[in-house]
Amino acid sequence: MDVEKDLTSKFLSGEMSFAEYSSEWYNFEDEEDIEEISKKSEDDSLQMKLEKGTHRRRKFARMPLGLTGLMGEANLRFVRGDKDTAEKMCHEIIKQVPTAPEPYQTLAQIYEHDAEKSLQFSLLAAHLSPPDAEEWLRLAALSKQKNDVRQEMICYTQAIVDDPYNIDSHMKRLNLLIELEEQKYPIQTLKITRLKCYHKIVTSLRPNEGETIMKYAKLAATQYHNNNELERALAVMTSAYKKCPTLFSLQDINMLLELLIGQRQFQTCIEVFVASAGVEIEAEIQTVKNAEGEIEEQTNYLNCTIPDSLPIDLKSKLLVCFIHLGANNLVQTLLEDFLSNDVEKAGDLYMDIEEALSSMGHHSLAIQLLEPLVKTNSFDLGAVWLKHAECLQKLGRESDAIDSYFKVLKHAPQHPDARRKLFVILERQGRIEEALQMLEQDFKYVVSATLLQEQCLALKKYNKWLKYLEVGEALLSKTFVRFRHEEELNMACRNRCGIDLIQNFRTMRGENPYHEKDIHFDDDETFKLTPQQEWDFFLELLKIACEHKQYFTMQRLTFGAMMSKGLSSHRSEIDFYCMQACLLSNDHQNAFRFLRDFAQKVPRPRSWNLLNLVINYVERNTHSKFLLRLFQKDGGNVVKNIFLGNNFLVSGRYLVALKYYLEYHEKCRDSLSAFLIAVTNLVMAAQRTVDKHHNLILQGLAYMQIYRNLRKCDQEANYNMGRVYQMLNINNLAIEYYEKALASESIAKCSKHGVIDLKKETAYNLYLLYKEHSPVMARKYMLKYLVIE
Repeated sequence: MDVEKDLTSKFLSGEMSFAEYSSEWYNFEDEEDIEEISKKSEDDSLQMKLEKGTHRRRKFARMPLGLTGLMGEANLRFVRGDKDTAEKMCHEIIKQVPTAPEPYQTLAQIYEHDAEKSLQFSLLAAHLSPPDAEEWLRLAALSKQKNDVRQEMICYTQAIVDDPYNIDSHMKRLNLLIELEEQKYPIQTLKITRLKCYHKIVTSLRPNEGETIMKYAKLAATQYHNNNELERALAVMTSAYKKCPTLFSLQDINMLLELLIGQRQFQTCIEVFVASAGVEIEAEIQTVKNAEGEIEEQTNYLNCTIPDSLPIDLKSKLLVCFIHLGANNLVQTLLEDFLSNDVEKAGDLYMDIEEALSSMGHHSLAIQLLEPLVKTNSFDLGAVWLKHAECLQKLGRESDAIDSYFKVLKHAPQHPDARRKLFVILERQGRIEEALQMLEQDFKYVVSATLLQEQCLALKKYNKWLKYLEVGEALLSKTFVRFRHEEELNMACRNRCGIDLIQNFRTMRGENPYHEKDIHFDDDETFKLTPQQEWDFFLELLKIACEHKQYFTMQRLTFGAMMSKGLSSHRSEIDFYCMQACLLSNDHQNAFRFLRDFAQKVPRPRSWNLLNLVINYVERNTHSKFLLRLFQKDGGNVVKNIFLGNNFLVSGRYLVALKYYLEYHEKCRDSLSAFLIAVTNLVMAAQRTVDKHHNLILQGLAYMQIYRNLRKCDQEANYNMGRVYQMLNINNLAIEYYEKALASESIAKCSKHGVIDLKKETAYNLYLLYKEHSPVMARKYMLKYLVIE
């Protein structure tokens, strides 16, 4: 009651239109449910219910006796001309019973001078009154004068609800709808379409309106069929057939039978054949036990007489029905008769019958239809050859089936089903290489992702790892990105989004959003790897690529994975794999991009070693500020000094490098820092722009002595001392230290790397020193240490 009062109050105050009011009240769309339509029959009881108006969805309110007297008094005051008192009385009744129609009827008369207000009261009164189609039509005419299309449509709809048999109401609504469509009116706002009107006409009119019913039934069925709404198409044709079966032509019967067969109502089809097509069928009903032990009736079809005038398409539908109903004795006879028809003219019907036979497992009969089909030019098609091959395979004729499947690939080279089934047959015959070739697809055309996955499984089964890697990369390209230039990679590193971001970026640059080498997958397939499957597959491909040293493939995979939505939760791990792939493929510029973040997140010696390794190969003078920021938080870390010293030494800023080395040497006092200080001094001494060369050389030699004392490896220390003196052209001392290095033991012995020593390097340097002035000595060292046996 509160809802009713609220809605009525809003309508009377102008807060909502009548269309909104009625929509809130009924929540009603003018289209009956298909299941209800299919269950309806034209018996008298149903007609009586319709005539009584029991299809209305609410009860109509009646006023209490006390208010009835007040309503009569209000009408009397209105007749006498006392409109103000009459209006007050009506409003008092509305407060107590807001759903009673009488006060609104009186108010409509009181406001005759105000056409708008009178119409609103009349609409509300009609809405709350018992069925009165004439009143709704009158209100529709008034709404039309106001050019209120939505309200006019509601009035026609209510008139049809109150009197569904009135063809005039249906036609007025339909004509209004057609007129609005021509005016480009947004029909979707009206919750009614021309198709719904057709359907309503067919289900509402009485059988004596047969021609009208047939006209709109065919229009509705055709449009439903075009929209692939086959259930609705069958419902509207069935309703028309029940009302006027005698008006159905053979063409109409053919349409009805096609819809019935599509919904697998084969028994109903037989009834239509007997009732409307002149077919005579002899049958018997037997009582049998089903698989569950329950008693049920079974129809056995014994004989069938078909008129000679029956069109061939109806004969084929009758045969299809008998096939599905299991009348095998009739099927054999009817099939022999059907095969006498010209294949060129009846090829489509051949296909319908073959499909029915194959679905029921009658492959030996189906092949009788397929053999003549594949021999005709009109049906030398991939789809027909596929059915032919499948039928042969079911019959166990695998060699013939292989030939037919190859015929399919001739017409449709990318056909996934044909390739899949060829693989199964060839694998069963032990022709593994040929079988694997059948799973390959040309990436220039549309590709089946499902077949790619099956190819991966087959390649993995037979250990074809490099091919597996190639196909797996193609499969992952469905969600991975192939970058075109540096800007896209920068964007991928900064953002955690999907492929859409890259495509939008390309569109903004005026480029084609898709890469020229992108694989185009079949949009009709629903294949999709789950995030976990995608991640496991990605890791497996990375492992295979690494084992087979396919480092550029690793890099493509890791870069592509950065923009996969399914792998977004693994982004930090993917970045780490990107860094590894870049290092392995010697892409130091991109490796530095990932190592920068990695070194900041994981400040450990291993991170710094990797960073130091990469810095030696990237562009100079581009990372000094980054290194300063990297160690800024941990100012007491002595690694900072040697790290920055190396960087400045390589970049040619020797004084700054020397400063950091000296700071490190004061804290650590190790051989490496002494050696680096010595090298820096000696390099500075070689510069023309530096004064006091002798002092720098002496300092360098002094630190080399410190290095030699701290380094507990005689061979390495002597070798480096010899190099220093050789660089300074003090050859006698260089030879002395080189001789000591040759006499020293090896640096180390390793089970994995063997013996590690510097004898070859030392001997070669001695060879260079003796080459000009003492060739005999040079030859001695060369033959003793540098000959490869």
